[in-house]
Amino acid sequence: MRIEPVARGGAFRRRLGLTPLIDIIFLLLLFFMLSSTFQRPGELAVSGGDAGASAASELPDLIVKLEAGGALAINGERFGTGLVQERLFELHRNGAERVAVYAGHEATVADMTLALDRLALAGFTQVQVVRKGGGE
Repeated sequence: MRIEPVARGGAFRRRLGLTPLIDIIFLLLLFFMLSSTFQRPGELAVSGGDAGASAASELPDLIVKLEAGGALAINGERFGTGLVQERLFELHRNGAERVAVYAGHEATVADMTLALDRLALAGFTQVQVVRKGGGE
């Protein structure tokens, strides 16, 4: 980038050329356009409701309870992080479709996100997040 001296009233001022700055702006624009993606991330439809609010015909095939540290209890059986994905694949292959996810008080948002990702990976599309206890 070249800075040219300009004489004004006996004092020299330096003038900054704008052409190199415009070139840099276009290069940055091109970089961000090429490095970004316009794909929408995979979505999983999640509905909410209170515990006990669903009709008998809409009972879930699978009940998942989030526990502290990311552990999951599937239909009352507790699984560590290693075996839970295999069990979810197996249950989906055996015909389970509707899932109710209960989040305990000690479960974090990261635990919920991980559980929803695992359910989506196993192929579950009907997931309902249920607030435990209704009024708590």
